[in-house]
Amino acid sequence: MTRTANTVCALPGCQKTVWRDPDGSYSEFCSRSHRSAAVLRSSSQVCKNCNIRPVYVANGQALPFCGNRCATAWKTGGSSSVPRDDTDEEASSEVCALAGCSRPTFVDRNGGPSEYCSQRHRREAVGNGEAEACLMCREWPRTLVAGKRSDFCSLRCSQAVFNTAPAILELDGEDADRQSVHQQFTSKWAHTTMVPSIWKIFAAKDIYDTIDRYKLEVERRTGLEGGNSLRRWHGTVRTCRLGDEEDKHSFCSDPACSLCLIIQTSFKKANYGQRTNFGRFGQGIYTSATSSKANDYVAQVSPSPYRAMLLNDVVLGKTKKLTTSDPNLTKPPNGYDSVVGEPGGDLNYDECIVYRNDAIRPIFLVIYDPQATHLGGNPAAGVPRNGPGSVMAPFP
Repeated sequence: MTRTANTVCALPGCQKTVWRDPDGSYSEFCSRSHRSAAVLRSSSQVCKNCNIRPVYVANGQALPFCGNRCATAWKTGGSSSVPRDDTDEEASSEVCALAGCSRPTFVDRNGGPSEYCSQRHRREAVGNGEAEACLMCREWPRTLVAGKRSDFCSLRCSQAVFNTAPAILELDGEDADRQSVHQQFTSKWAHTTMVPSIWKIFAAKDIYDTIDRYKLEVERRTGLEGGNSLRRWHGTVRTCRLGDEEDKHSFCSDPACSLCLIIQTSFKKANYGQRTNFGRFGQGIYTSATSSKANDYVAQVSPSPYRAMLLNDVVLGKTKKLTTSDPNLTKPPNGYDSVVGEPGGDLNYDECIVYRNDAIRPIFLVIYDPQATHLGGNPAAGVPRNGPGSVMAPFP
């Protein structure tokens, strides 16, 4: 079969056109995630409950069940197509991850080991802080998926979030992501700052697919892993109080609220110049490694004691470093994918500019008070205020 620019992705159900390699040839799929998903679907992995249908694949990762029906049946001990036979379960040589427990971990009938010996110890691990809780239910520990720690405990919780995306989920004080984002924020801030809450952003599927496709393109063309993707800060306008408190988790409908618009639809290069008619490096999307630099562009319109800033996944690719302004740029210099403005010349702080929408997406929302000073305690812990399912912000 000869593929062209109009060839549709080979993953069943996808209607996007295939990705074009730098040499001019066309891939079989539209993105890396769909290529991985196709490989998993064609494998021998079947649902652990019914043992008939192939497992469901989300974001290129194989999940344990074929769908919600079998996932629910497994949890409740019911059946779907094929009865569950607990006599097939056996112990493993691995020891339960709960501190002080020496019992072997549970192994299901397909040979899939758990990290714990029982459901009771799974729950205890979350309760005593040994395991990070699922961002959705806050009750069970997060599972390992393809060797990486998921944000969720199960397919059910994962789908509950992605079925309503875009959404934001608040991170607990001891959450590894929260600690990482907090450290990145405060390490680039000149003064002590209070950060009461950090929220993880779950975008709509098409936004993930778009940036993944671009990452793959840049990686193949430059040889840079992940397309040289880095986390960078962006300050913008907020006219609501999204994220200020536990119940402030619904996006507003104010067209002037750039924060809510960016979280829901990602960045748009076309919006360049709406707040200012000058950009040191032309018509692009601006971010910075320095949080206090991004703070200069934060505007809080509503009566709120806090400010809001976005931490973003930015595909830099091959960067052109500049120390003096070039406001006439509409794209990176030839042979480059982005521009990095370095301090020196007429710049006091770094700037990072990309010139296409699919090179950036928001991943964390940080709520902070630039004037506050901590009076003891752990500043990274924030304000503990999490309840099961109370932190998801569905599209209004």
